Amino acid sequence: MKWSWNIGKIAGIDVRIHLTFLLLLIFIGFSAYSAGGSIESVLLELAFVLVLFLSVVLHELGHALVARRFGFSTKDITLLPIGGLARLEKMPEEPKQELLVAGAGPLVNVVISGVLFVVLLLAGTFALPLNLTSLLNNFWVRILSANLTLAVFNLIPAFPMDGGRVLRAFLSIRMDHVKATRIAANVGRGIAVVMGIAGFFINPWLVLTALFVWYGAGAEAQSTSLKAGLHGLTVRDALVSQFYQVEANQPLDSVFQLMMQTGQYTLPVTSNGHFLGFIRRSDLQAALQRVGNRAPSYSAIGVEPKGLALDTPLTDVLPQFGSSRVLPVLDNRALIGLVTPESVQQSMWLKTHPNQPGDYQTEKDAPST
Repeated sequence: MKWSWNIGKIAGIDVRIHLTFLLLLIFIGFSAYSAGGSIESVLLELAFVLVLFLSVVLHELGHALVARRFGFSTKDITLLPIGGLARLEKMPEEPKQELLVAGAGPLVNVVISGVLFVVLLLAGTFALPLNLTSLLNNFWVRILSANLTLAVFNLIPAFPMDGGRVLRAFLSIRMDHVKATRIAANVGRGIAVVMGIAGFFINPWLVLTALFVWYGAGAEAQSTSLKAGLHGLTVRDALVSQFYQVEANQPLDSVFQLMMQTGQYTLPVTSNGHFLGFIRRSDLQAALQRVGNRAPSYSAIGVEPKGLALDTPLTDVLPQFGSSRVLPVLDNRALIGLVTPESVQQSMWLKTHPNQPGDYQTEKDAPST
């Protein structure tokens, strides 16, 4: 994820911190100090946030470790102001697996709360007579309460929270995955409407949460429908076999002319038939300013995505469009074609309209991304 930095590994999984999380710490520290707090109270508030987000990391690690048990690896865990994000290579679609992966995160928070409760109980924190004010201000009681809140919030049956996935897993036991997702998404959007209305009277943050839930529900339903439409299709079905390419030693001014004349704004660079990478329009502009128009084309290569095989399922290709909108298809390092979001969309359309091959044809010789 852009604007994030690796701060270490847990169980072999990279843990990253996003720039906006650092801004959150600065905001909290400044707010606590502006409210008249001492340096000690400011540090205490920052410590609370850091310990709380350690719980968030453990929550996401719960998802990741259970997913690993089913053969699904995790790219990384990133800390954001709104919580944590574990980027799994792929989410399990088998209902029982999805149920266990989704439920693992909230379960971690419940376990943390239980352990803290036992420790605080043994330490006499809850001994009578109870002073409610001092109890609520107790650092570890606040952490306990925050973990319970995280568990309850994440179990709300609405995407993108874990509860939405838990609901879909239960529904998928009795119906197909797409229908289960659609029902779970509609439930989530209904909850979002209630949240939004309540937010106008209770807390404006609920309105933002409602928008987040509404968008997440729609995105999940759309993503699931797309994957269902691509089921059974491979890279071979979406292959763009006619395109322009440049040689590694070709000067940049000729690369510029080729882009302008053809409208193909992502050009593969090859050397002796071997794929080296892509030159995008932004890469070319930067290289022309940096090394001049007589420099070889390989000096402008900006992205080198992993090559695809012809039998790669298209459902596995979709996540890779996040790093490059044009992907190379290789055979023993030789470039044999390209795959783009448009060619994937066309292959899906042709699958659902097998008797109308001409109605949705697009030019395959100029990927313009």
